Amino acid sequence: MPGDIYEQLLQIPQTQLVELALAGLSRQGEMLAKVVEHVQGQLDDMAGWKACPTVQRIYLVGCGDSYFAALSARFACEQLSGLPTVALESMEFARYTQVPPDSLVFVISSGGEVTMTLEAGRVARQAGIDVIGITTQKDSHLAQEFPCLATLPDQSGGDPVEQVAVILGNFSFSLAALYLTAMHVGQRRGHLDDKTVDKRKAEIRAASEAVKRAIRCSTRVHAYLENVSDEADFYFLGAGPSYGVALFCQAKFFEQAQRPVYGVELEEFAHEQFFLLRPGGDAQVWFIVPVGHSRARALEVMAGCREMGAHVIAVTDSRDDQMREKADLAFPVEATSEMFSPLASVVPGELLGIHALGRWGGGSSFASKRRHLMAISKQLTREG
Repeated sequence: MPGDIYEQLLQIPQTQLVELALAGLSRQGEMLAKVVEHVQGQLDDMAGWKACPTVQRIYLVGCGDSYFAALSARFACEQLSGLPTVALESMEFARYTQVPPDSLVFVISSGGEVTMTLEAGRVARQAGIDVIGITTQKDSHLAQEFPCLATLPDQSGGDPVEQVAVILGNFSFSLAALYLTAMHVGQRRGHLDDKTVDKRKAEIRAASEAVKRAIRCSTRVHAYLENVSDEADFYFLGAGPSYGVALFCQAKFFEQAQRPVYGVELEEFAHEQFFLLRPGGDAQVWFIVPVGHSRARALEVMAGCREMGAHVIAVTDSRDDQMREKADLAFPVEATSEMFSPLASVVPGELLGIHALGRWGGGSSFASKRRHLMAISKQLTREG
């Protein structure tokens, strides 16, 4: 699929596009395993790692999906590196943040061309701060300007399923790279011993198999969406590592269905968007809740949503019987530690976005609007 892949995708009939997206998503677990091995192989050779023992703070910086990955990785990075970690949107970092000189900044951009993320990296570099890029594109502006971890090995370039798999997997690939780099920093600083590092790496590798199995719920996601009305309001809720997942699921839904949707931090929803729920309405409230610190609060908010007549969907640990019983519908994912849970818990939301494209994304007017929006977005976000 040569040229601008997004323009090429818009030429594909809706049914075939959904099939292509599902085929690409089905490779996510396989590609995630490759990412882990590829990134790990680069770490010891990365320029700038000599600064690890003196680093006192980490910043994770990006826009869009990359920012959502930063939010989801932040808590894991703190635990693995032993350092305070801040996730910031690129403009917030570049134009509003005073960064201490003993910081390490990760600038994340899958395509490596987002203008504001490049600006964030340049601002940090001009202040004498070490910058590491994370991208899929080794020939991008990001890779040319900064030491970078390439999340993927060389791709064949001609396989459309593979190209779609890369697009859909950027969030998870960035997550894996951030986990591994934080682990590397923690090990270099003496925060993690070799045994702990080996254990954590095994968890990340196991997550690739959990992703493969989570994709099997595609038929159930499709059946669920077929029974949702056209007037339904969708909410994705998460806390801690799951907040970035909620925002990512929101983004994939409105990008692919061009419909309003809300991605909200779990506690903030209880204070704010909860008041949008109406008895007799058709609110679809998705809770992304691995076993961890947010579980008890999620159960309380779920009860309130059901009392208001909302339809409650839980993406949760496959062993969590109580969570599944309290939801109207549950999409279980295999158990993993909360810090690494986003790798698998994102899958049901990705599937929902694809099937939403199949339901609401057809017709020439949809493609025309999509093409116009993408052209403007490219002007706003890409390096000229």
